[in-house]
Amino acid sequence: MTSRMRRRRAPMRRREAETVVEQGAPVVEEEEVVPPPPPPPRPLLWPWLLLLLLLVIGGLVALWLLTRDDGNKSASTVVVPNVVRLRQQEAVARVNRKGLVARISTRPSPTPAGIVVAEDPGPGSHVTRRSVVTLTVSAAQTVAVPSVVGMRTAQAIRTLQAKGFQIQTANVVSKKPPGTVLGQSPAAGTRVARGSTVIVRVSRGLVTVPNVVGQSRDDAVQTVRGAGLVPKAFAVPSTQPKGTVVAQTPPAGKRVPGGTPVRLNVSNGQRSSGGPPPPPPPPPPPPPPPPPPPPPPASVSVPDVTSLPQAAAQSRLNAAGLKAGVVYVPSDETQGTVVSQSPQANTTQKRGTRIQLNVSLGRTPGEQRAVPDVLGQDPAAARARLQAAGFKVQLLVQQVTARSEVGKIVDEQPGGGKQAPAGSTVVIYVGRA
Repeated sequence: MTSRMRRRRAPMRRREAETVVEQGAPVVEEEEVVPPPPPPPRPLLWPWLLLLLLLVIGGLVALWLLTRDDGNKSASTVVVPNVVRLRQQEAVARVNRKGLVARISTRPSPTPAGIVVAEDPGPGSHVTRRSVVTLTVSAAQTVAVPSVVGMRTAQAIRTLQAKGFQIQTANVVSKKPPGTVLGQSPAAGTRVARGSTVIVRVSRGLVTVPNVVGQSRDDAVQTVRGAGLVPKAFAVPSTQPKGTVVAQTPPAGKRVPGGTPVRLNVSNGQRSSGGPPPPPPPPPPPPPPPPPPPPPPASVSVPDVTSLPQAAAQSRLNAAGLKAGVVYVPSDETQGTVVSQSPQANTTQKRGTRIQLNVSLGRTPGEQRAVPDVLGQDPAAARARLQAAGFKVQLLVQQVTARSEVGKIVDEQPGGGKQAPAGSTVVIYVGRA
């Protein structure tokens, strides 16, 4: 059995040997290698850097525009100017030109009155536009206006001059004795700067002609002059003793304006020939009217009305041939006091120029009301409408050339539609040819 098995195994070896592959040239199989996908493109950095640079530049420009102060009205912040040692009017003008609001505060100081001695915020400070800058101004010495109503003109002038005031008189028709003070502006008790002008309204009322018939010439002349009249003596033939007044014109008891001439017929002691003495000659014709005044100058000097009450300031400007414009501003001064004016005092301006008056609202401003528009109305109707709205009224006269404006309201300050403190004074101007 073993031999059989061996026999059987032998062919198997031969078969295995038959399957042996003869070695020859090696067979090479090529494998195609696929390259990896390319990496994604890197993002570009320079556009982002450029955008960041533009944002930084834009921010710097915006910061410069917000903080610069070159007079540009659109800037939100401004630099407070240095106005210390300037006069109040100039300082207020500079502060206003910067887009700020000037508030005036006064205090006693050795510095001349009207000079700025301090400011808050200080010079160089950066503040928002329309901020309030408090200007501390050296206070002028104020004096209470004495009462002179009812006095004679000479006594009133002496009383006011003793207090350091300037006096301006205005004659008005009245039944009071001539030379009697009927009113004054500012009113008695008002405290105003020393050296201010007080307007005194004096009566030029009617005078009763005294009876001087039968008196001597000298006595008659003295009596007539004492009554405020002008004696005119004429010698006439008469049987009365020489130098005796035998007739007068106007007759005794008649009421005439002060300064009226009175004719006195004085006897010469000689009888006229032929018949009784002639009657006194008729009174002389009235004197010709005075020549028209010369035309007012084309330009005038602006008076200083700061520290005056609003109504008194407007009266003074009107007397100087100027107009007024009233604007109420915040201030620590007494309500109604003029804290500044523009154009400034002592400058030469064309007659009729409107001077802006900045008037104080006071430390604690109260209710403000709209001023009714009364232009073109009669003075009585305008006064009644303003008083019904809660305002005081002062009437001034303004010369006009149009006949349609005579007797009508041609201006009012504060102007119609503007806001003014309740109870304050509105000045109305009536046209006069």
